[in-house]
Amino acid sequence: MVTKGWLIWGWLGFLLLINILIPWYVLADVPRFIGAFLFWTIWAAVAVASMFLVFARWRG
Repeated sequence: MVTKGWLIWGWLGFLLLINILIPWYVLADVPRFIGAFLFWTIWAAVAVASMFLVFARWRG
């Protein structure tokens, strides 16, 4: 059984991984910066929403 802590760390690790892979490797051949800018805008919204959910459920 996966605990909530491991699930949260896994999700944050996944966000970090795609933050590196998508703009620097997948979008590397895109001649315009708009692809990376759009990705980072969406990524930031997902990251902020994720942190809001984590902190809202924090018990301590």
